[in-house]
Amino acid sequence: MIEALERQKATDGDPDEILTVEQAAKVLKVSYSHMLRLLNGQVPNMPRIRCIRAGRTLRVRRGALMEWMREVEDRSAEPESAW
Repeated sequence: MIEALERQKATDGDPDEILTVEQAAKVLKVSYSHMLRLLNGQVPNMPRIRCIRAGRTLRVRRGALMEWMREVEDRSAEPESAW
């Protein structure tokens, strides 16, 4: 029950909210280092997550993260040869 509420909270909310890399990693339930690789487009066969760069600092808009999740879900519904 608590996990379901946390998951809903992660996906709900203001799409313009700015998340840190740590917060975005928690939404996806991945490690900080894996999140950085996703943001930098270093994960094979996975689209890069759009982010905001301010010097060496990275931030992710919650809406961009949700769009990326939908894109990945849509890709998973396609035959593998389409990738």
